[in-house]
Amino acid sequence: MIAQINYYQQLIAGVLLLATCGCQPSSATSKNALLQADPELLVERGKIQFIADSTIGLRLAKQQSLPCLLFFTADWCTFCHQMEETAFADRVVGKLAQQFVCVLVDADQEPGICQQYAIEGFPTVQFIAADGRRLQRLIGRQSTQQLVSGMQSALERLAWQENADSIRR
Repeated sequence: MIAQINYYQQLIAGVLLLATCGCQPSSATSKNALLQADPELLVERGKIQFIADSTIGLRLAKQQSLPCLLFFTADWCTFCHQMEETAFADRVVGKLAQQFVCVLVDADQEPGICQQYAIEGFPTVQFIAADGRRLQRLIGRQSTQQLVSGMQSALERLAWQENADSIRR
């Protein structure tokens, strides 16, 4: 029982550390460098700034040791646009998104990555760790609360995995 409580205390501390570690400045610096190199790589959807190239976004996540939020979408997807206008426009979602490298994947322009992640419907939000481990997947239009819950769940799972990895070492 005490070990279980200790584990949950460590898990909560890890999530709080992720939430307050200040990853945003280094992320902002790298995004600014990207913007100067090619301003079309960055796109805003609601309160989230996305990298519109999966190869670059995944590389950036790995370099910065940050989890990645992959938003699989298509221009013709009505539910994708609705989610961008509602859930992505929420202040809490925007704040949580700062803890991820956010990547917008246009299914029509990047079909290979859609196949790699076995995307069968849109919108799909796939959360992955910097090393590529899959953390969480949300399929279909998500409400603000569903997206917040999914983001928090991905961060908690990441903290749990990192804690488990450190115990194994």
